[in-house]
Amino acid sequence: MAYVILDKIGKDQHIESIVATTDLVNGQWVALGALQADGEARMATPSGDQEKELVLHVSNGLVYGDRENELDYKLKAGKVGRGYVVRTGNTVSITFDGVTGTPVVGAKVNPSATGFDIVDGSETAGKIHGEIIAIDVDAIAGKMAVIRISA
Repeated sequence: MAYVILDKIGKDQHIESIVATTDLVNGQWVALGALQADGEARMATPSGDQEKELVLHVSNGLVYGDRENELDYKLKAGKVGRGYVVRTGNTVSITFDGVTGTPVVGAKVNPSATGFDIVDGSETAGKIHGEIIAIDVDAIAGKMAVIRISA
């Protein structure tokens, strides 16, 4: 399961409350659907479809002082979590298991239902894309791809 660090997210960043019919892991992209009965959360479906309204799922268990449990965190089906509406300049770090392909500095990525997909060539398709700008090592999570997002 991917572990995500929100390296550079604006203090005025828009967050959607999301709920899904399946468990979600951090770093998954989800498409927003209908507003739910609570009047706040929107139905979220794992997706990388650029024709849909995508947000980056990053919730946490809010367990202070116990980061190891965060590595296995899942947002359970039916529970409300967070979806970040990304914009150009946002930077996130994600463990390698949230990246399909071999993460290397300079690689281009697109959103997917499982995290980020590395794409061939210098151009990326769609509205949301990014570039791996560094490889970092977190003491607990291990190797992480640092991704600068363009939206």
